[in-house]
Amino acid sequence: MTERIAGAAAKSVEALLADGAGTSALRDGQLLWSLSHLWDQPRYRRLAEQVAEGSECDGAAVRGSLALAEGLAACGYWERARMLVLQSLAHCDAADYIGESPEGQPMPKGARCLDDWAQVLSVCTRLLHNHADRELQIAAARAVAAILNYHYHPDLGGLLFAVRGDFFHFDEYWGTCVYSEAALAALTAMLDEAGRRGETHLRALAGRYLRQHVEAAWNPATGGIRREYSLGVWSDERPGAVQAAAVGALATLHRYQGGDWEAEWLDRVRDYQRNCPADPLTELRCLVRCTREPKKNLTL
Repeated sequence: MTERIAGAAAKSVEALLADGAGTSALRDGQLLWSLSHLWDQPRYRRLAEQVAEGSECDGAAVRGSLALAEGLAACGYWERARMLVLQSLAHCDAADYIGESPEGQPMPKGARCLDDWAQVLSVCTRLLHNHADRELQIAAARAVAAILNYHYHPDLGGLLFAVRGDFFHFDEYWGTCVYSEAALAALTAMLDEAGRRGETHLRALAGRYLRQHVEAAWNPATGGIRREYSLGVWSDERPGAVQAAAVGALATLHRYQGGDWEAEWLDRVRDYQRNCPADPLTELRCLVRCTREPKKNLTL
């Protein structure tokens, strides 16, 4: 399985280099994350060191800064990753912060975006595995609280992509909008944080919300996790990236509580995902998630 991850990582590196990596914090972060799975190969380690030392984040959007923080953390640059994730969180706190929608369009001024919380939590959890740090612990706790207390919409049974700067819900579109990829990323990050803390209650809550999302987003006619819910309707878009995110989330949940429901839905979504094209980076992330499985050897 290690060879499969290395092969997928090499393909991801090639695709990222061919697509202009080295020109932005986002691409540098993605490249570093892929290179971290090739660390035992000297030529890739040298490339990772070159990218890490040359990466710049001045003027980068929060999404790019957090991607760079994730890549730096994966390659062992703990202090730089810590600085970036805390700076990114400070930017998100600003009253005039303008995030990005999943399509890359500007959000309403001051909106708090679910994928920002997911990235902050994911990076903090990884860094806290290596060193205890009070500021990172506070940042992780804030991300968990925001996801659970503000983005979760009990009437919808799902996680809203955006809430207002005062953490109340928007009216109309953004007040009902659930994006599967962001929701799945947030729930996966919460499961990892629950595992790090050893908190069974948080794990059970994240597992329940994941179950609600997967069952609601699944297309009952032809299968697949649908991309977006808004104004009472699920879109019929079922891109490969969403399926891969669902497989990764379900594999993570199965690792922590491998019951019948988790095994059944992991197999169901994975069977659908095999026929969905996805970029090499997405395939690598899915493969890494699925191999972190002590109870069952999974094959993709």
